[in-house]
Amino acid sequence: MIEEASQFVLVIVWALILAYFLGGYLTRLITGRPRMFETFLSRIERPVFRIMGIDPTRSMTWKEYLFALLSMNALVGVFSFVVLLAQGVLPLNPTGVPGTSPDLAFHTATSFATNTDLQHYAGEASLSLFSQLSLMVPMFIAPGTAIAAGIAFIRALPTSTGKIGNFYADLTRVVLTILLPVSIVVAILLNSQGVPQTLNGLLTTGSFEGASQTIPIGPVASWESIKMFGQNGGGFFGANSAHPFENPNGFTNLLEVIFLLAVPLAFPIAYGKVLGRGRGLAFLAVILVSFFLLFGFALLGGGAPIGQETRFQGFGSLLFQQSSIGANTGATNALLESLSHRATTSLFVLMFIQAVPGGAGAGFMTLVIYAILTLFLVGLIVGKTPEFIGIKISPRQVRLAVITFLVHPVLILIPTAIAFVYGHVQGILGTPTTPFGYTQALYEFTSAAANNGSDFLGTLANTPFWNIATGLVMVLGRYVPIGLMLAIAGEFSTQGARGTPEPIRTDGLPFTVTLFGLTFLLSALAFLPFLVIGPFVR
Repeated sequence: MIEEASQFVLVIVWALILAYFLGGYLTRLITGRPRMFETFLSRIERPVFRIMGIDPTRSMTWKEYLFALLSMNALVGVFSFVVLLAQGVLPLNPTGVPGTSPDLAFHTATSFATNTDLQHYAGEASLSLFSQLSLMVPMFIAPGTAIAAGIAFIRALPTSTGKIGNFYADLTRVVLTILLPVSIVVAILLNSQGVPQTLNGLLTTGSFEGASQTIPIGPVASWESIKMFGQNGGGFFGANSAHPFENPNGFTNLLEVIFLLAVPLAFPIAYGKVLGRGRGLAFLAVILVSFFLLFGFALLGGGAPIGQETRFQGFGSLLFQQSSIGANTGATNALLESLSHRATTSLFVLMFIQAVPGGAGAGFMTLVIYAILTLFLVGLIVGKTPEFIGIKISPRQVRLAVITFLVHPVLILIPTAIAFVYGHVQGILGTPTTPFGYTQALYEFTSAAANNGSDFLGTLANTPFWNIATGLVMVLGRYVPIGLMLAIAGEFSTQGARGTPEPIRTDGLPFTVTLFGLTFLLSALAFLPFLVIGPFVR
């Protein structure tokens, strides 16, 4: 028990330390204040701005920002789609795998472009080394997009100009000065622990029987580093982080958990530095308390030994799963089937809320949506006009916040019902459908809508229906909420935060407790019946 508690404390403390420094750096990107080593960093960024024709001083409206964001992500998705279709004739294909089917290419391209990395294939068997390398492009662009959107969202709050920054400048700075350097450091640490880093796609070695065997390998350390730090979650191998080449030992297991939590936890810290420490601490407290309680709930159920890696034991596996799914990374280091019904329910709740701590940038914006809804509901109860950081919340912003909240259950429940009605669940899992089969199907669409990427179905879902349906859900689950949240930020950016006292304070214990309670209450109202009939009983 002492060892397990020390692991949990170690992970949270180190994640918060990293988040503190990252939060400080994000603050400077948000406010435009000079960064440490500003001259050096500017020299790195300037050639990129010049080549791409980017004017970093030109600020955009929220509509311009969203258009730039969607255009960039569309280009990345098309690039990945073409590579996957043509991988059979492209170089670095030592095993001679053919191009993927169009529906699998569509699913994989949209999955990586939306920062979901839901995989209906086994990487070492289905993709060439060139395709694996190419997919690392969206693994930087997708989290960079979400972090840039989070930066623009916070930047919009204290301003009154109607402008929220330049997307291309934000994305360039995030990728070049945050994601890339940190990923290099993490890759070196992982490589020192035995994670392969090579362009030689095959490793020939002996086996226990004395015969030789050939194992696909590649730049696994660099893949693994951005997979965790960028909340991507997709595995180089089909076994994901349960594979010893991706996650060799207990040290790498904790290291990956620490780095996947760092960026999501940095956003409330940055928010507090920009708009008041108390406000940031309130959001951070909601995140940490919610995460701790859900992890405790998962621990009560224990876990089956089948499917859990002996390298990590039950606690290490559960800590990894809880952190990864909570941060919308979706990486797994054990079979999800090995988890108890309580642990599975906990993972569902994390994906329903999407903000504990949620994915980089997007998770924090989602928590602000919960805060707006909380202030609106409390304002109705006490008879006060709802304000957020001194800005009056308009009816249109409330409507946008409600739609943002409702998009998630709609994208989960309707496709799940369609999959059952037309026999697509029964087609891959057989009949009659059990509560566990229902759980598997519900989890698939929940993970897709939350841009999480973990799943029960794996390669079983490599069919036209599941590839196209989850691909569309991933696209809508990613860009509709981001568009709505940037629209809300755009309205805030025309007003600007005032220094006047708030009718309902957005800091302190009362707000923290109320936000915590209503976040869980709203999620329960939307999803509790569907948890009871499946995941909670398995």
